[in-house]
Amino acid sequence: MLEMDRILRPEGAVIIRDDVDVLLKVKNIANGLEWDSSIVDHEDGPLEREKLLFAVKKYWAAPASAPSHRRRKTN
Repeated sequence: MLEMDRILRPEGAVIIRDDVDVLLKVKNIANGLEWDSSIVDHEDGPLEREKLLFAVKKYWAAPASAPSHRRRKTN
């Protein structure tokens, strides 16, 4: 997932098809990377263990930061 995050452009997407237990772990990682993700049912219905994960890398910019040092008053 980290390598995909490096390669994908902002708003790039991935689709992963696997067992629901695997996808839950991958979704947790995707959420940690600040991607929008959702798991949907298999085309054969909700009773299938195989699901699909859709994940989209968000477009974001770092917030403007405050100066790292403050002026100190001298007496």
